Amino acid sequence: MAIDHVLRFPCEVRKSIPEEKLRLCVNYRSTAESVMEAVRQKNPAVSNDDLLDKYKVGIRRMAPDGTTEQAPVTIRELFAMAQPLDACKDACTACPANTAARPFGCIAKINYPVTSQAEAWLLSRLPEDANDPGLSLLFKFLSDLKVDGRKVDSMREPRLFEMKQPVARRWGGLFNRKQITSSQILQILAFEGYIGPEQARLYTSLLKLESVLSDPHPPSSIIEQFKTLMCAIVMAGRLNAGIDVDA
Repeated sequence: MAIDHVLRFPCEVRKSIPEEKLRLCVNYRSTAESVMEAVRQKNPAVSNDDLLDKYKVGIRRMAPDGTTEQAPVTIRELFAMAQPLDACKDACTACPANTAARPFGCIAKINYPVTSQAEAWLLSRLPEDANDPGLSLLFKFLSDLKVDGRKVDSMREPRLFEMKQPVARRWGGLFNRKQITSSQILQILAFEGYIGPEQARLYTSLLKLESVLSDPHPPSSIIEQFKTLMCAIVMAGRLNAGIDVDA
């Protein structure tokens, strides 16, 4: 399970591979590579052939009657199912929508569970100064659109989130205190579905996302995955493209 996101930018790859097939193939290859990495970490001595042919992954496939079923396939079979990508892998090198910095990097994901470290990092990017104009606009935006984070909090169970409660950050004193929770930031970034170009430009401004394009690599893989989503939002605004987000 993951938060999947796709920056829908017209390109040469999409001219040769239909969108649905492209996403499936990228998912097959990504799953195969992730499983191989996980197995090698647990068993460094495993042979390449055993890894490809003896380890299986359950994927959803269409049955002859039109229903979907969970079918076990080997890692080698997964790579074979992703073979249509092979002819296009070099087309992504200079693409501005390649926010993950790899072939087909406009298609990416954030793996569950969302860690406490990642939630704290999201809030740490907000300004320290309670009077910061951008922070004031963010407070107003969250209030006006009633973004309270409850949509995210309702999903807080161990498979999806490490924490039962969101991280909170507070500004002001006893009588003018304001706060923003990690659930509110997560909601606008990943739990409201499609992000259009204008929305992407707004989020880029409100959350000061431009900086992620030049930030050093974060201390964990899941924070890196959130950074990739933020880069995609920045580029969506610049390229006048949309982002499909499926959490």
